[in-house]
Amino acid sequence: MKKIVSIALASLVMSVMISCNMFETSDNGDLDGFWHIVKIDTLSTGGTLDLSKKYLFWSVQHNLLITDDKEGFYQKYLFRFNHAGDSLTLFEPYEYSRDSGGDVPLKNDSVLTAYGINSLAEAYYVEYLSGSKMVLRSKMLRVCFKKI
Repeated sequence: MKKIVSIALASLVMSVMISCNMFETSDNGDLDGFWHIVKIDTLSTGGTLDLSKKYLFWSVQHNLLITDDKEGFYQKYLFRFNHAGDSLTLFEPYEYSRDSGGDVPLKNDSVLTAYGINSLAEAYYVEYLSGSKMVLRSKMLRVCFKKI
């Protein structure tokens, strides 16, 4: 009997929380997740940079994108983003500095190039997006990802 009452009470609490919009949900679909940058193509020259053996990542969850180098060569950065249909726009970059007083607004876009980002507000055309692969194209680059 206690088990039935506990389940009923838990169901009631969940129903109230959902109806009161206490849970935020993401409309990002396949974009959400942990993405390994495997290749960056330079559109103007046709050059290709194979990054499949490097550990450069984008993490996407809800309305936040984090770039991260698991080898520690490059700083971690935070972005807000908009994703609608075949467009993805990154904006409001911050240097991830939680260990030293808080995140700092980024002023220099040159530190972002290792992650396939060339400006503080970067717009991409989503060439391909599935549950396992993503290809983004900016004015200068094509960035290919594999979901981990």
